[in-house]
Amino acid sequence: MSKSLAAEFQSHQQLSAEGQDFLKHLEKSIAQDLWESAGGHWSSQSIEFFRKTAMAKLSMGVSESAGQSFPEAWQSVVRDFHSQQCWGEKRLIKKEIKPKTEEQKIFWELFSYIWILIQAMLITKTAVFYLGIKAAEEGTSEGQIYVTLALIFSVVSLSWFGYRKYRKNHKD
Repeated sequence: MSKSLAAEFQSHQQLSAEGQDFLKHLEKSIAQDLWESAGGHWSSQSIEFFRKTAMAKLSMGVSESAGQSFPEAWQSVVRDFHSQQCWGEKRLIKKEIKPKTEEQKIFWELFSYIWILIQAMLITKTAVFYLGIKAAEEGTSEGQIYVTLALIFSVVSLSWFGYRKYRKNHKD
C-alpha cells in the first residue's frame, strides 16, 4: 500500500477532525465497501486506483459546494463505484501471486532441511530397524526385500534432496 487514505485525501483538500476520524475508520473497511464486495480478484494497481479515485470523489462530495457529510459522501462514492462497473477496472482471472518475503524464503529453506532430518532420523530409520528385525526373525526373502526397499528409499530421498539443493544453488 502506498499512502494512507488521510494523506491521499489531503492531496485534494484540507482534512477536518471529523474527516480524520472517518478516514481512520474507513481505512479498515474500504476494501469491503469497494473491491471485495464487487467480487473477484484485483491487481494491486487496480486497488491503488480504487483508493485514489475514492478519495478524489470523497473530497468532491464533502467540498463546500457539495455540502455532504463524510458518511453521506462515502455512500455516494460506493454507489458510484458499483454503478460504474468498478470504475472501468477489470478483474483478474487468477489471484495475483505475491512475491515471497525474505522471512518466508528462509522459513521454507529451513523447513526442507528439518523435514529431511526428520525423514532420515525417524521415519526411514524406524522402517529399516523394524523391517530388519522382522526379516532377521522370520528369515524369509520377503523380509529382505522390504529392508532393501527401505534402504533404497532412504538413499533415493537423500540423493533427491541433495540434487534439488545443488540445482537451486547453481541457479542463483
